[in-house]
Amino acid sequence: MARAFSVAALAIAEGGANAVGAVRFTCAEAELEVELVRVAGYAEGFALGAVAAPVRFGVPYTAIRGLFRRGKALCVALDPSACSPHNCFVLARFEGDLPGVPGVTSPAAMEAMESAYRARLNARMASWIAPAPLGVLAAALSPDYLASGPLGTASLACLVALATWLALRFVARLATWGGPPSDRLRDALVAEMSSRMGFASERLAASSPGSPAAPVFAPRPTPLGERPGREQRRGVEEGIDALPLRARVLVPAALAVIGIVATMAFVQRFAAPRDQPPAERRAARGVGQATRGATAALLASEARERAEPSFPHCLCDRADSPLWRAGVPILSLLGSTGPDDGAGVIAPILRRDRADDDAESEAGAGQGDAAGEPRDAGAEPGDAGRAGRATRPARGRYDFELAVVNNSGAPVSDFRVLLTFARRDRRGERAGITERGLFWEGALGPGRAVKWHVEAPGTEVKIEPGVTGMLDGETGVASPDAFFQLTRARYRVVRIHAAMMLAWLRDPRARDALVALLPAAPAEEAMLGRIRRATADVIPCSAAVVEGRLRACLFNGGVNPVRGVTLREVAAGEGSAPRSWPVAATLPVHEGVEVTLPLEGSAAPEELEVVPQER
Repeated sequence: MARAFSVAALAIAEGGANAVGAVRFTCAEAELEVELVRVAGYAEGFALGAVAAPVRFGVPYTAIRGLFRRGKALCVALDPSACSPHNCFVLARFEGDLPGVPGVTSPAAMEAMESAYRARLNARMASWIAPAPLGVLAAALSPDYLASGPLGTASLACLVALATWLALRFVARLATWGGPPSDRLRDALVAEMSSRMGFASERLAASSPGSPAAPVFAPRPTPLGERPGREQRRGVEEGIDALPLRARVLVPAALAVIGIVATMAFVQRFAAPRDQPPAERRAARGVGQATRGATAALLASEARERAEPSFPHCLCDRADSPLWRAGVPILSLLGSTGPDDGAGVIAPILRRDRADDDAESEAGAGQGDAAGEPRDAGAEPGDAGRAGRATRPARGRYDFELAVVNNSGAPVSDFRVLLTFARRDRRGERAGITERGLFWEGALGPGRAVKWHVEAPGTEVKIEPGVTGMLDGETGVASPDAFFQLTRARYRVVRIHAAMMLAWLRDPRARDALVALLPAAPAEEAMLGRIRRATADVIPCSAAVVEGRLRACLFNGGVNPVRGVTLREVAAGEGSAPRSWPVAATLPVHEGVEVTLPLEGSAAPEELEVVPQER
């Protein structure tokens, strides 16, 4: 009677397997005994159904429908009519052979199998949970020279996550394969089952006394021209083909990504352009006369820099200007008398009654001529004349265009503008009040403008927009492209406003918009001059009077350093002399310096500009 041969194995979720866990196969005399020690049903897309207690059942050897190897795993398929639902196994990590009693599985081997099953489960679970957090953590802690920018950071995070996933999957496979002893037990189980099924090999026939001799096959003929070592290479190729498809695809991809990132890091670290050594070092190594001249120039420049006073660094968002000192409103109201008027002044058209003109002429002629004194030509309408008689105030009317521009970054819907017109009577009180209401239905987009034509009697007007407030972080501001589109508007006052907003945003296209507005009318020179000063390369900002001294930040927004500037006050009138302060400082590119200067008088300058000292 032949002895029973027992081997414990680990059923893994590969191929068409429908069971995972620890199992034990025993080749008995009449049947194959299968013991499910810790097995769970496996089917892709379905929840696992675990076996609560060990289950043992036997199947005849004729019920074995498949017995073949897939890589290092052994696939066993049983007839579903003989056993179900666990009838397809992919086996790995074989354990067995109690010391001194071959063919008997020890309890320690079953415990090791259960431990291997738990380790594989934990490693597979960690391979799905750990990669994403580790990738994000590695990207957050990586230095800038290794990965910079959103694309580089995301690529590094994906690379670390992929490498972590592959490493944990490799750990799961290490917990699965048992090494050479497992392979020997696997081959022994295949031989035993083949023998029980009637497929005895030559080795088994020779080892079993009394069994019929198996046929001896001639060795395979060696192909012509085959070089030595071909068998070894064929074994390597078969080993590669035995790997799962995912491993054969993901491992080269991971190696390629690692190589690309390592090459980029190496280039950024060692192939980046480096600063040339100072000229005095090159001169010390024996460079020629030209290098010594460069050294002298460099030393002279360093001496000048050491002689200059040092100032704190600062930054400016925009220049200090009266154009936006009180803030920029959400809706800007712009008045004009026509398309070519850019002054933005809304003034009434005055007229006088004929009866008042005749009465004033008679009073002036009768008194002024009799006394020999001239009539007061400077009297305003409504003032008392020489005879003590008050003249009637002048009457007037308004006829202008009113444009509204949305400066915010959000649309403004269904807003109103209320205009109240009035005149003054002889007592100086408002009379003849007339109201005009303007309504815009729908949404006025960011950086868009709308215009109305307004006519009404009166000598004074009050304009009240339905939407008030200034631009801030919540409302946002329209894009520079929207304001640049407004520079092509028909009305000149709207084009001037667009140039002002581009200057407020420090957009380089503000200069082109300003040049397109030239030549300027006399009434527009003050406005365009302020826009020009706000678009200069070097601008002042954060100007304030602190303890009787003027403190300001001088910011260089140009492309070249500026050495030596003058901070100058913009004169409010023609008769006043502007104050100026020379500043012996070097302004680096896109940086500013904070200066503190003596102030003559306590009044702060209304507007400042920065000019080079040679001007």
